[in-house]
Amino acid sequence: MAYPNLSIFFESSMKYRGGKSVWVKDSNGEDRKNVLLGCTIANPPKGFGHLYAAQLFQFTPFQEGLIFRSFAIKTDALADATSYVLNGDGYSDVPEVGMLLMVAPSTATTTGQSTKVTDVVYDSTTEKFTVTVDTTLGALSAGAILVEAAGTAASATATVLVPNPNTFIEADRDLLPTDGRYGIENVNYSISTIYDKQAWIQRMQPLPNYVLAKNRSYIDGIFWI
Repeated sequence: MAYPNLSIFFESSMKYRGGKSVWVKDSNGEDRKNVLLGCTIANPPKGFGHLYAAQLFQFTPFQEGLIFRSFAIKTDALADATSYVLNGDGYSDVPEVGMLLMVAPSTATTTGQSTKVTDVVYDSTTEKFTVTVDTTLGALSAGAILVEAAGTAASATATVLVPNPNTFIEADRDLLPTDGRYGIENVNYSISTIYDKQAWIQRMQPLPNYVLAKNRSYIDGIFWI
């Protein structure tokens, strides 16, 4: 139902580990720009995966693109920790075995310690992932943000895998495994992302400082790229 200066909506939606309505709605209509040529995803999930609306993505013309994944620490960890508890709510990416993680740096070029994930356990009751790693990242407080690191093994001088997340994924999408399991082979994902659109920060993945610095919005709580 709609009336002048008043709109009433009745909605129902599928729940996918939380679910969310992430885009900032404008009563005058919405604009967004498309990446016309698109690209192949260089770092798709190995197992069954999910891309979220407003998830960030690094697009580089004529090259493969990168999904930006980030993870928030849910429980304080000790200095010698070899397992970390991550948020597993509806706004959180899914960690995978073999993934390299590092504490999100203050700038995209800052180096730091990375670690390789060796085991992942999800608890739906408490909405958390417990990840076991091969190298400690040291003491971490709840709320600290981890991001994917570049490379193939843990390193003391690692850099972030996605230094320039510059577009949005527009809508939720489920992905098939890409590592050959279940007889599903030769999976290749191509994607066209968007930009010049606004999303609620509270309903996005955790955003580290080097990503928040790219935000063009002057309204607290809105991310615009």
